[in-house]
Amino acid sequence: MKEYFLITILIFSMAIGSGCTTAVISGKATPYGRPLLYKNRDTTTLHSRMVYSNRGKYSFIGMTNPEDKDNKNILNGHNSAGFAIMNSDSYNLNYPELKEDQRQDGEIIRLALETCSTLEDFENLLSNLPKPLRLSSNFGVIDAHGGAAYYETGNQGFVKYDANNPDVAPFGYLIRTNYSFSGKPEDGKGYSRFLRAQELLYSASLTNSLTPKYFLQNVSRSLVHGLTKVDLSKYPEQFSAFRDFIPRYYTASVVVIQGVKPNETPLLTTAWTILGSSLGSVCIPLWLNSNQIFPKVLTADSNNSTPMDEWATTIKKKLFPIQKGEGSDYIHVPTLVSVYPKLISIENEILEQSGILLNEWRNEGKINTKELINFYSWIDKYIHDKYYPLTR
Repeated sequence: MKEYFLITILIFSMAIGSGCTTAVISGKATPYGRPLLYKNRDTTTLHSRMVYSNRGKYSFIGMTNPEDKDNKNILNGHNSAGFAIMNSDSYNLNYPELKEDQRQDGEIIRLALETCSTLEDFENLLSNLPKPLRLSSNFGVIDAHGGAAYYETGNQGFVKYDANNPDVAPFGYLIRTNYSFSGKPEDGKGYSRFLRAQELLYSASLTNSLTPKYFLQNVSRSLVHGLTKVDLSKYPEQFSAFRDFIPRYYTASVVVIQGVKPNETPLLTTAWTILGSSLGSVCIPLWLNSNQIFPKVLTADSNNSTPMDEWATTIKKKLFPIQKGEGSDYIHVPTLVSVYPKLISIENEILEQSGILLNEWRNEGKINTKELINFYSWIDKYIHDKYYPLTR
């Protein structure tokens, strides 16, 4: 028992800092044939904002940090060609090279969103960049033609893992946290998060349930630890150690990008977006549109602050009320158990209403701009009426 305790503490101590839990899912593995990208973003930069860009070959919706005023580093996004991309940092690539002077992954993501429409375009982009690439990243990509893959990318190039290849992904999905399968096996981070994600995705795949809702609610808000199997929903104490669950203190956002079938317009690609902690926020869907608008609750002000992000931070402070020392390592379980079902209830209504609208657009083969504007107005009112009171 003592040895197990020491090993657990060691693994927890290695998990400090930024990281992400991500997945790429082939359309063959989803109920309706549309591929998915999933990213639970963990970072010491705890705030995010949404941006719209049309300065490249393709326009795109993406996420960035508030201080990135020129939108140079995009964290994830999708473009008008139906190409979508995200990444997780990898901590076991680039040996024996030095790791200093790494390139910002967000630069590559932005460039890809501006110029790529297919997986092949992205492969050409990486291949043509000068070496060393100064990258250590697992890029997840889907496109409007059914493509879905990871690119484990180090200084000298990349290794592709195709979610459509049954020899690579027998169940049609791939998972990455903060290590690469092509990297040094004894290094890396996020192994217990990988274990939990693997359990969840395998279970859902057996019942054909790999949907955006499943990732938003069952994966990103999983309260079971991958290694210890502690279940916070049944935890009897006031406070619990909270390290290396899929949702973490350092979780700053969640996105599930749902692609399209090959015969659908790429503009129906949907970014199911949670700004702020997944344990203190709710999902809002976003689509590219000619008006270049977001709901007001996801629109940044002159200080690049977003209402939804700020409100989620307020709720998060209730979840982590200890302000001294290592307070970020301990979550207040009664608050978590109280807030959790309220968030799910609010989010379920958003998912239901957006699902109705999205099905209509799919049948019509296009997004109705007037309906989109009305829906975003409904989102703003609904969030103010139902979600905002939770911050008080």
